[in-house]
Amino acid sequence: MDVLHTAQMPWGESLVAQRGGGDVAHKRLFEGDEDSPDNYMLVMSKEPRTFFSPRHRHPWDQIRYSLEGRIPIAKGLYVKGGELGYFPESAHYGPQEGGDDRKVLLLQFGGASGQGFIGPDRVKQARIELAKEGRFEDGVYHRDVAEGRRNRDAYEAIWLHTRGGELDYAPAAYSTPIVMRPEALPWRPTTQPGIARREIGVFPHRGLMLDAWQLQPGAVLSLRATPALRLLFVLSGHGRIDSEALEYWSAVRLASGESAELTATTAPLQVMQWSVSRVADLALSVR
Repeated sequence: MDVLHTAQMPWGESLVAQRGGGDVAHKRLFEGDEDSPDNYMLVMSKEPRTFFSPRHRHPWDQIRYSLEGRIPIAKGLYVKGGELGYFPESAHYGPQEGGDDRKVLLLQFGGASGQGFIGPDRVKQARIELAKEGRFEDGVYHRDVAEGRRNRDAYEAIWLHTRGGELDYAPAAYSTPIVMRPEALPWRPTTQPGIARREIGVFPHRGLMLDAWQLQPGAVLSLRATPALRLLFVLSGHGRIDSEALEYWSAVRLASGESAELTATTAPLQVMQWSVSRVADLALSVR
C-alpha cells in the first residue's frame, strides 16, 4: 500500500509538452510497469484554458476527474467540476479548447486490447528524438519528407516511434467518451453501520469499476484483497487507512492482492475508488 498527500506535493513539469501549452503542470502520483499491458499512470494536472488538443483517440483507456473547473472534450461539451469522464480505448474526442483554468485527476492505463500504455519518461524521450526530424505544433507532429505521411497526431507519432510498425486501434467498445455525474447518484446505506456507498460506473469489457464510500466518524470499512489495482482519493474529511493518516486529496494505491482498513475520524470521510482489473483476467475482450 502507498499513500500520498497530493495537496502538499509541489507541481512538476508538464507531461504533455508534445501538445504544447507551456503553463501545464503535473504531479506524478502512481505509475505501473512500463513493459506490462497493465501499465498505468495517475497524475494531478493543472491546465490553463488556453490548452489545446486536436480531435484524436488513444490505444489505451483514461479517466478524468475534474477537481476544479471545466474540461473541454468536444465543441460545447465539458467534464465539469465534480464530474468524471471515461475515455475508452479507440474512442475519438476533441478538439479540446476553451473551458476554464482547471485541476484534474487523470488516470491512463492499458486497454482491453493488451497494447499497454507508454509512460511519461518514454514519451519525453521519444518527443526529444522526434524533434530532431520534425516539429510538434498544436498537438500534431509535422515532418518535412518527400514521401510518406507528413503529419500525425502527436501521441500517434510518439507511439509509432517507441513501438515501431503501424498503430492498430482496437474496435471501439464505446463510440464516445462517457461523462458521469456522481452528485446525481444516491448514497446507499450498506449493512455496515455508518457506511454508505455510491455506485458510479461499471465497464465490464475492461474490468473497470468507479464508486465512492462515505464513512461516519468511527466507522471502519474493510477493503478485502482483490486481483485488481485499486486507487483511492479522499474527497472530504479525515481518517486513516491502516496506520496511515488520510486528509483532503490524499491518494492511496492498493496493488493486486493487498487489503486495508479504512477508518473515519471526522464526518463525513468521502473516498472515491477506481478499480482496474488485470488484462489477463478479463473474461471478454474488445478484439
